[in-house]
Amino acid sequence: MLQLRPDNISVRGELMSRPNPSIVVAGDVSFLRSLVRIALEDDGMHVVAECSDQMELIGLIRMHHPDVVIVDLGLDEYEMVRLIEKILDVDSGTAIVAITEGRFGASERLLAAGARAYLVKPFSMYDLTDIVRKVAPVFRVE
Repeated sequence: MLQLRPDNISVRGELMSRPNPSIVVAGDVSFLRSLVRIALEDDGMHVVAECSDQMELIGLIRMHHPDVVIVDLGLDEYEMVRLIEKILDVDSGTAIVAITEGRFGASERLLAAGARAYLVKPFSMYDLTDIVRKVAPVFRVE
């Protein structure tokens, strides 16, 4: 029988409950990344890293294995789909929230590629924190 550790310390191969999801924020505008970080941390979440490009993002996912990745890199639809596939190749347990401009049909294709959710600009910080809580895994195998 699998038991959860009450202190949330994981031994490799066991499930671990994470009350506050770990997050990597990827965005090409540093000011907006900072606003996102502040909103998430004010809501009790743990932002482990920020980055401004795809290559750095993949490296951070390999290093931190975050629960959630928020992607606002201004990529075209094809590049965003490829990035989602790369993220899931590195860590299939990471939930991806894609931030989009709201082009017709693009959001559905991002979900089909593996994103767990999307936000269309403009959005409120409440919407962001709410969606991150909804997509964050309750349990992860460590």
